[in-house]
Amino acid sequence: MKKFLLVTFTFFLFGTPLFAQSVFTLNPEAEARCTELTRKMTAELRLNEFEYIKLKALNRERMAKTDELTRTYSDNLPLLEQKLQELAQVYDQKIVTFLKPDQKQLYAHYKQEMPKAQFVAAGEGY
Repeated sequence: MKKFLLVTFTFFLFGTPLFAQSVFTLNPEAEARCTELTRKMTAELRLNEFEYIKLKALNRERMAKTDELTRTYSDNLPLLEQKLQELAQVYDQKIVTFLKPDQKQLYAHYKQEMPKAQFVAAGEGY
């Protein structure tokens, strides 16, 4: 029984951080842009460290998916616009789950001012 508890405890101690890593990877330039964007949003939305971590994961995911959609639908701009809009809606739904009411208001204001192209991982507009 003690061995089982020890193995279980060890798994949770060392195994859990492995699952917490983002499955979305970006090139170094895009990762730097993601970090810069997340820091800017953190300041604008007055986020704490836990919220920063969640936001960075969401930003990384959105940038990776935006890049993928841009490559996939580069020959069909109306469909690309539709897919990017759907992605933005999913992003909005995810981000508001951890924002406080005052942060949600700040986010609504921030969204009106932010350019769509900032989530393009390659650094190019779509």
